Amino acid sequence: MLTIKKRKCALQALAIVLAAGLTACGPPGARDLRKGERLIQGGDFAGAIPVLTDGLQALRDAPPSVQAGAWNLLGLAYHGAGQWDAASRAYLQALKLDRDLWVADYNLGCLRLEQTNFSGAIDYLTTYTTSHPKDVNGFILLGRARLKLAMEHPASERIRQLQLENARLDYEYAEHLRGTAEACNALGLIELQRRAPGADAVKAAVSLFRLALQRDPHYPPALLNLAIVLQRFDPREALEKYREYLALQPAPPQAAEVERLARQLDLDLRISIVRASPAPTAPANPVPSRQASAPIENPAAKPASPPSAKAVQAQKPPATLLLAAPPENPPPPAAPPARPAAPVARTAPPAETPIPPAEVTATETPPANPPEEKSNSFIQKLNPLNWFSGKTRTTETPIPSAGAGERYNYPLPVTPIPGDRKVAEQLTAQGRQAERQGNRPEAMRDYQEAIKADPTCFQAGLALGLAAIDAKDYSTALDALGQALTVQENSADARYAFAWVLGKRGFYQDAANELATLLSTHPREARARLLLGNLYFDNLGQPKQARDQYLKALELVDPQSSQAATIRAWLEQHP
Repeated sequence: MLTIKKRKCALQALAIVLAAGLTACGPPGARDLRKGERLIQGGDFAGAIPVLTDGLQALRDAPPSVQAGAWNLLGLAYHGAGQWDAASRAYLQALKLDRDLWVADYNLGCLRLEQTNFSGAIDYLTTYTTSHPKDVNGFILLGRARLKLAMEHPASERIRQLQLENARLDYEYAEHLRGTAEACNALGLIELQRRAPGADAVKAAVSLFRLALQRDPHYPPALLNLAIVLQRFDPREALEKYREYLALQPAPPQAAEVERLARQLDLDLRISIVRASPAPTAPANPVPSRQASAPIENPAAKPASPPSAKAVQAQKPPATLLLAAPPENPPPPAAPPARPAAPVARTAPPAETPIPPAEVTATETPPANPPEEKSNSFIQKLNPLNWFSGKTRTTETPIPSAGAGERYNYPLPVTPIPGDRKVAEQLTAQGRQAERQGNRPEAMRDYQEAIKADPTCFQAGLALGLAAIDAKDYSTALDALGQALTVQENSADARYAFAWVLGKRGFYQDAANELATLLSTHPREARARLLLGNLYFDNLGQPKQARDQYLKALELVDPQSSQAATIRAWLEQHP
């Protein structure tokens, strides 16, 4: 729905239409219509309905064009009040009285979009744009209707591609009239919806999303789309874009789903570990696939199904996480607004986020031409994709580790007593906000206070553990993650992080035991098998057990990925 400010802009043209028809002859209903218009401008749609109804009764003998304008205004009141059927009847009555009342065509197009009747929206918006070929907003809405029809109700692949092509033409014409962030975002999305998108299409889409953000740095759909596409190729920048999306105010409607995805990506980047190796050959077709088993769904109507593909795609966003498309509920202006309402990014939360697996190798020889290193952040150092790209390892302050064969001194088991969960959740959310703003010490204090408020709050323990990993406070990380595991002992994320920190501190056998426990309940965790293989080969002197883990990991990763190629190379070198 439009904000009050945008509604006022949208009503300006209608006010001129009404003034021309009403003030000249002063019909009895003119006062009611002006009052109804003021109520609409103030956001009181329900209050405007009886006032406008009375005005229409007084205008029964007015010229048809004047009555049509009044019916259109009543339709807007019904529309804003959420009474869509009544709004539709009012708009249609306006067109019946005056077929040249173009604002009613525009409004009906908006209403049909909101009702997800995309074919109907296309009909009315086509009529409108035919009579107003210079109105960029009309073409943007028309392109939006075609794009949503192609993505959500494809009758066949041929018709789907035809609708995509028509949407592309609408958005390109809108760009010709005036460059907008929405048009660029939509054109990027269309590139990725081609029948067989290749690397060029992905490159073009990324460029278009970046151009949209140049025009509006805080445009939610472009931020989300860029993050999703980059997640496979540059996960660090993808995480940055996810965080920019989550920092938007007011919070985007999909913030909760995106925050879960960002936290999973953050976890994968921070705690995947492996030795360096030559850069493997990149996959031939690095395009986010559209799986037949995971069709595009309307998340408001039906949860998206998880992908059924067996392989875990390296650094690939979930197939069911939708790219940010045009809004589900477009605005109901009485006349074309000065600019369309910003579309709402749409995502469907995955049932289980695929984990980017780590990689294994037997050599640390860098390639002849290593790529340029971008930064030395802690997250980057732990990212296996960087280590395998042949980048030189950065110098890191040595971490005190256990002596050879030393074991971790597990604390005595204590059953946590539930506390004030509401306060704990508030403090955890406060800590996450502080972390997004880069204030890690404050975030860790909030998480610690949350655990004090309710020791059974799993999310607070996990968040504190991950924040402590970032801060290289591994003692706090072990305590917090151990606390989280007492609450949810089957959490794959918490146990993987706990095992990684144990390995970082030199408790290799305990780390291996924790990973074995994880795999007993989550046997398809590729990252756990790769880390366990690394521990067996590098630290525990058990190459046979390492080989067994790498073989099982090879069944889980994308067979065309660089990870698979590296694992196969290691297996050939260690028969």
